[in-house]
Amino acid sequence: MVEVFQKPADDYEPRGRLDPAGFERHVEFITRLPPGDLAPFIEHFWIVRWDAPLDPYGSEEVMHRPYVDVFVSADEAGIQGTFRGRRTYLAKGQGRIVGARFRPGAFHAFWGGGALSDLQEKIVDLQQVFAEADAGYVARVSGLHDQAAMDELVELVRSKQPQADADIELVNQIIAAIETDEALTTVAAVAEAFGKSERWVQQLFRDYLGIGLKWLLQRNRLLAAAALIQDSDKPDWIGIAYDLGYSSQAHFNSDFKAVMGRTPTQYKRWTIGF
Repeated sequence: MVEVFQKPADDYEPRGRLDPAGFERHVEFITRLPPGDLAPFIEHFWIVRWDAPLDPYGSEEVMHRPYVDVFVSADEAGIQGTFRGRRTYLAKGQGRIVGARFRPGAFHAFWGGGALSDLQEKIVDLQQVFAEADAGYVARVSGLHDQAAMDELVELVRSKQPQADADIELVNQIIAAIETDEALTTVAAVAEAFGKSERWVQQLFRDYLGIGLKWLLQRNRLLAAAALIQDSDKPDWIGIAYDLGYSSQAHFNSDFKAVMGRTPTQYKRWTIGF
């Protein structure tokens, strides 16, 4: 069956890319919205393609949401869970990866192998969830043109017959609220906004995402800091730290470096270099 994909206009926002301009120069990135029946589970299908025979490019990224990706390429295929720190993806030679990005919490409907926390910082074999995705399947999909390869991933996801789950929607509502409401900076504030107890909300995140709500809150404010640093010629370091709720610039610097791999001043110098 031929699927009809639409290109999302504003669905994808690359907050987690630490060098967005460099990524656009070196890598082609295409996204397609899922068919309606998979929209509760899939944020988008995607293709990454590169051609860098003489000048390999390393794309540095941090996850801005707790996503799970299923991907297929000629060199590797698997299921990638949420990673907490910075990662560098190397574009070397020529290549293409076709993937499906699951909405936060949605892989709970597919993952029967234990807690979602078991996927943190890992890439596991496709067959751990999709039994039919053996080496022959990977080779065949890798040889298809873009649309046909994405169609195959649609059918792969569909084969699990995922069931609608209101808690997946609630997880995404909470994440959207955190990203748009500057008052939601603590677990207590989030719980109150959604009429739940702190314990209940924290358990929801552990069950459906495998990570804590505090992780998401911290990641959100550090990426907000990165955006401010990118956009400012002369960042107000103390102002940024206090505006984002830090009690000291030293605490802010420490958290920023732990996630971004650089201090705020080092990060600013690095972005200027591109």
